[in-house]
Amino acid sequence: MICKTCKKKNDQLDLYCLHCGTPSESYKLHFKVSEILKRSNEAAKKQKSNFHFYYIIVALIILLAVYLANFNIISDNYLFNYVFLNISMVILLPILMLPFSPPLSEGGKGAIPPLTEGGRGAIPPLTEGGRGELFKFYPKLLIFTLIVVLYFAFLKLICQTDPILNLVRLVLVVWGIAIVFPVPFLIFNDNNNTNIIRIIYKAYNAGKYLRWQQFSLCFILAIMNSVAVLLLLIPLPSTLNFTANVMNIWHQKQQDFMLYDKNKDY
Repeated sequence: MICKTCKKKNDQLDLYCLHCGTPSESYKLHFKVSEILKRSNEAAKKQKSNFHFYYIIVALIILLAVYLANFNIISDNYLFNYVFLNISMVILLPILMLPFSPPLSEGGKGAIPPLTEGGRGAIPPLTEGGRGELFKFYPKLLIFTLIVVLYFAFLKLICQTDPILNLVRLVLVVWGIAIVFPVPFLIFNDNNNTNIIRIIYKAYNAGKYLRWQQFSLCFILAIMNSVAVLLLLIPLPSTLNFTANVMNIWHQKQQDFMLYDKNKDY
């Protein structure tokens, strides 16, 4: 493969030119959204959903919080409703992220297993011990959710008075979502108790040239899960399981290409 900038030859698997550092066309070849979705669907068909009934109850509580806040059921005070809704999200959303965890090994969180021809191995059901293992991720997921909520609140605060700034806010929200897409799986696979800010920064660096692909996946998954919610939550376990597979495979691809390597020259 010839670099567009320096015109020197690189291997087809190189994501960056080894001579000048320019991103190569390999990004488009190895990180196709359609391929990720296809492989995730194949894997999900062979799995039993790990999103049990109590996670659907959590989703219902989140919907109830949204309803109470947006229709002024608890209070007529806008600020109170806004704070109530965001506190609810910070507490409850990490619980919905827990089953996205990769399989647990005897010693705790194990590395995500390699991709097989049939897709990923099934995410194991939550046994009594499994729940205990999973909930040790909750504090870091809570901090992560808090940072995301504060980021959105900050954008709302500085952008809500001007229509043009509201467009800027939309762009920054989309940009932020595309950045943090791999963060939950980085948390699940962190064996060094890394600071959450460093984990977010690692995700930012790893996806530097993959923003559109990550946003596309986020958009598709958001639409799919929103439709599942509108259908009285009945398809939600399946759509969440599919979502977990998408995030799992995406994380594995970034890991395989060493995009999380802290010494990589971006």
